[in-house]
Amino acid sequence: MQSSWCVFAAAAAAVFVGGSAFAATPAAFRGEATLASAASVPRTETIDGVRWTCDGDACNGVAQRKANLDGPVRECRKVVAVLGAVSAYRTGPRELTAGQIRACNAGAAEVVTAAK
Repeated sequence: MQSSWCVFAAAAAAVFVGGSAFAATPAAFRGEATLASAASVPRTETIDGVRWTCDGDACNGVAQRKANLDGPVRECRKVVAVLGAVSAYRTGPRELTAGQIRACNAGAAEVVTAAK
C-alpha cells in the first residue's frame, strides 16, 4: 500500500511541477511575410496581438503568445489587410503554397470589409 502511495505522490508531483512550468512559459509566435511591393520606409504594426515589423519587402511578426486559433490563410489575410499583398507567408513551421497565397491576397478585402 505504501508503494502505491509513493507512485501516486511522485506522479502528482511530476504533473504539478511540469504543469506549473508549462503555464509559466508562454508559447512564442513567429511569422514571416514577403510583401509583393516593398515598403518605402520601415513600418511597424500590431495585427491581432502580433507585432509586425517591415523593412523593404521583408516583414517579421513576433508575439509572446497568440490568443486566436486562426488557420494560416486567415491569419495571412489579416496581415495583408493591413500591410498589403504578399508573395510569401510563413507562420511558425508552416509556409503557404502559391494557391494559399492567392487565396490570402484575394480574401484580404473580405477582412477589411468585415472590420468596417
